Amino acid sequence: MAYRLAYALIMALLLIMPGAGLSLPPSAPETRASEDVHRATIELGRSLFYDRRLSGNGRVACASCHRQELGFSDGRIVPVGATGAPLRRNAPGLFNSGELSVFTWAHEVRQLDQQIERALFTANPPEMGVAGNETIVIDRLRTDSVYLHRFADAFPADDDPFTWKRITEALGAFVRSLNARNTPYDRYVYLGDRAALSEAAKRGMALFFSPGLACGHCHVDLSPPERATPPRWSDLAFVATGAGRSADRGLAEHTGNPADACRFRVPPLRNVSVTAPYMHDGSLSTLEDVIRFYESGGRWGAGVEPECTSARHPLIAGFVLSDSERRDLIAFLEALTDEEALKNPAFADPFRSQ
Repeated sequence: MAYRLAYALIMALLLIMPGAGLSLPPSAPETRASEDVHRATIELGRSLFYDRRLSGNGRVACASCHRQELGFSDGRIVPVGATGAPLRRNAPGLFNSGELSVFTWAHEVRQLDQQIERALFTANPPEMGVAGNETIVIDRLRTDSVYLHRFADAFPADDDPFTWKRITEALGAFVRSLNARNTPYDRYVYLGDRAALSEAAKRGMALFFSPGLACGHCHVDLSPPERATPPRWSDLAFVATGAGRSADRGLAEHTGNPADACRFRVPPLRNVSVTAPYMHDGSLSTLEDVIRFYESGGRWGAGVEPECTSARHPLIAGFVLSDSERRDLIAFLEALTDEEALKNPAFADPFRSQ
């Protein structure tokens, strides 16, 4: 009897005390409101990504170096920043970068928002050229009535959402939305569509994962004993391949460790067929060039730096392919492209239709 009375008293207190007791799941309206804010944040980030007004001098946008049809790379050997000065390293594609845990070619940046801040504020050489122009850019955005509504929708709890923290968050939300997983390879391997890959691509896949070529050692899809979920096509390690036509010492410039000389992050391979030129310095123009580079054991191509050549990973030892095998391997690499993502209007320039 005493137990029942105590239980009834506790339950009565829980009913009358705000916030007491077990937390309840959010109601449907709260969930919808949260989803609406998330969508608004992504849309704000998309507008900022394509807006040249986000750069210090108003000359470039994030999209100047990251074009959707090129897998959000830019097709240049190296990008050009806001002042027209060339940047040091090739622009990577952005699809699925929200799944990565290491960013940049050789700086061990491990947070996407941190990488976005580097692009905005790096001063030598400048990318977006915001450093020193922070207030100018904010004021420029604040005068746009559309942005007044979009910032308010994305950050409704803020008295003044026009801050660099919120801009970085919005850009990060948009970049994290850039998913591309509907490739012929994905349909073949994960969805069981036996017709998704051509016979040439199937032969190329066998070569790619073969012990002789060992491409899959660094460009990981299969992660023993289970598959990586989702496949990243990179183990995100820093590896010296021998590539390079400049004095760039790679990770060693960041760590100061001579053993890190000429080590660069293994790039993911999704949409690799549209992200040429290749390597950290854009020194290889085509997929065939890349394959021949690895065939040679990292020695193919004029201008390879001796230090990078001597530092290359033991797996970069060379192999022999026939012309037909090389074509099969290229066919497989082309099957890692999500054609729909390259045209998805949700990722496209929102100003183009205005």
